[in-house]
Amino acid sequence: MTDEKRSMFRKDPQNQQVVEYLEKLMEADEGVAGHVVEVMSAGNMGAARISAAEGRILEALVRAANAKKVVEIGTLAGYSGHWIARGMSEGGRLYTLEKDPSCVSAAKDCFERSNLSRKVTVLEGAALENLKTLSKLAPFDFCFIDADEESYPAYLRWAAANLRPGGMAVASGIFLKGKVCMEGGEPSDNVRARAMREFFHVLFDGDKFVSAAVIPTGEGMAIGIK
Repeated sequence: MTDEKRSMFRKDPQNQQVVEYLEKLMEADEGVAGHVVEVMSAGNMGAARISAAEGRILEALVRAANAKKVVEIGTLAGYSGHWIARGMSEGGRLYTLEKDPSCVSAAKDCFERSNLSRKVTVLEGAALENLKTLSKLAPFDFCFIDADEESYPAYLRWAAANLRPGGMAVASGIFLKGKVCMEGGEPSDNVRARAMREFFHVLFDGDKFVSAAVIPTGEGMAIGIK
């Protein structure tokens, strides 16, 4: 008789109780950037942000990487940027990229309100163009990806080329609400799904990252160490 193969993705009603318990403990974490949450909710951006639990993971990973030079692709109003800044080493610099002018304005206001403007640079415009400019400042310690899914493979390849050895790339929203392996739906969904599968092939390419893993949060987080 063999033991049942265990899967980290298997749903268990008992585990759900633990998740609800932990989420209740972490409710206070919203206060880390409560004003950002309010701005995002008012601007109908709330559904796009990471959760407080994912913010804790992001902060822990930034600390583990001892990150001083960080790139974030996808700013919105700066919620994840606040978690990154909280985990960065003293004297660190976060370069965060956002193409939507209204989000850029909101993020700058939120970072100013949190007294983080001294270590956060918000770059407006197309991410791939701004990444070309940032390449001149490489190598970086950490790269966080949370933007248009169609470009995830290109973003990850940039990270692989511009991180220092031992640097870390992290991406959120990688499950595409369960559509990663689906075809035959809306054309836009198919494009995103194909791009995300390509992203995974890059992530688990041993020539680019010496170690890679997936954390099964609500929408999933991927980690690659160069």
